[in-house]
Amino acid sequence: MVQRVTPAGIEATPGGLAVVWAEENSRDALFSAMRRREVYGTSGTRPILRFFAGREASLRCGDPDFVATAYDGGVPMGGDIGPVRGGRSPRFGVLAFRDPGTATAPGTPLQRVEIVKGWVDAGGQSHEKVFEVAGDAGNGATVDVATCAPSGTGFDSLCAVWTDPEFDASERAFYYARVLENPTCRWSTYLCHAQGIDCSDPAAVPAGYGECCNPDVAKTIQERAWSSPIWYRPEGVARVRGVMRFGDQPGQDVLTLGIGLLPMNLERAAKPQQQQC
Repeated sequence: MVQRVTPAGIEATPGGLAVVWAEENSRDALFSAMRRREVYGTSGTRPILRFFAGREASLRCGDPDFVATAYDGGVPMGGDIGPVRGGRSPRFGVLAFRDPGTATAPGTPLQRVEIVKGWVDAGGQSHEKVFEVAGDAGNGATVDVATCAPSGTGFDSLCAVWTDPEFDASERAFYYARVLENPTCRWSTYLCHAQGIDCSDPAAVPAGYGECCNPDVAKTIQERAWSSPIWYRPEGVARVRGVMRFGDQPGQDVLTLGIGLLPMNLERAAKPQQQQC
C-alpha cells in the first residue's frame, strides 16, 4: 500500500544518499572525512558534486586539473575560510556531473547549479539568498505525468567559478552548492502507474491506493544534491606572528614564525575519492 512506503506516507520520500569524499574506502578515512564535513547529500539519485572556496586565482572551468587546483588554492565543502582576498569575495568553484545511471535506467540530465548564501546582518536578522551560477532554470525541461516520459534538454556536467556580488567582508556567512536535475515523475507517480491506478474512476481504486489520486501530492519532482556549507569568518581562521632576531655574526640571524589557529575543524584530505554510505 502506498501509504506504507515511508513512515510519513506518500508525502515523504523513501530515502536519500550521503556521499563522503574520502581518500579511500576505509573506516578511518570515512570518519576523518565526516569530521572535516567534506560530505554532501542527495535526494536519492547519484550526481557528483565538488565545491571549493579560496583565492583560487588559477581555477578555470574546463581545466582537467580543476579539483587539484581547487584544493591547492582553497578549502573544500565543509571548510572554514577567512578574508583570503582582502575585502573582496572569496572565489567559489563548483563542479557537478549527472548521475550516470545504468544501461536500462539512465540518469537524468542536470538543469542548474545554485549557490545558497546565508548570513546575519548587524541588526541580528538572518537572511538567505539563492544565486544561479550555472545551467538554465528556464531550459523548458518537463515530464508527461501520464507516461513519465521526460522532454527537453539538460546538461551532462556543469561548472562555475563565482564570486559573491553582494559580499560584505565584515559579516559572517555560509555558502553551499545545490544541484538540480531536470524534472522527473515522483516516486509515488511511478508506483501508482505500476499498479494501474485510474483516478478517473474513484470507485475502482483499490484499498490502500487512494493517495494516488490526492491532488495535493505533486506528481513530479526535481531530484537534487546539496553540499556541506563553507563558512566565511571575517576575523580569519588563524593569526600569524613573526619575530626577527639579528645575530652578531653573518648567518646567525633567526626568523621565528608562529601560527595560531582559531577553534574550528580545519582537517583536510589531499585529494580524496568519492565514497557512498
